[in-house]
Amino acid sequence: MEGFIERMLSAGLGAFALTKEKAENIVDDLVKKGKVAKKDQPEFVKKLLEKGKDTRAEIEKIVENTTRDVLNKVNIPTKSDIDALMKKIEKLEKKK
Repeated sequence: MEGFIERMLSAGLGAFALTKEKAENIVDDLVKKGKVAKKDQPEFVKKLLEKGKDTRAEIEKIVENTTRDVLNKVNIPTKSDIDALMKKIEKLEKKK
């Protein structure tokens, strides 16, 4: 289930991924339209990429929190729950 969630997260975040090439193309279009000065182009690309990175981090946090909430609501044990049970089983087996 964890792998499935990670794949879904990656697929969803892929839609928000902004590569340097895409950012440069967007800024090139803005320069052509006169909305960004040619001299400001490198800084504008840098800011655009930073904003994309920040947005991605925010989305990851939202998805992570939502996933945790859903798993808690459907009462699916977490990895730490399973690890704790495994330790208890190991202790019980040693007592035999």
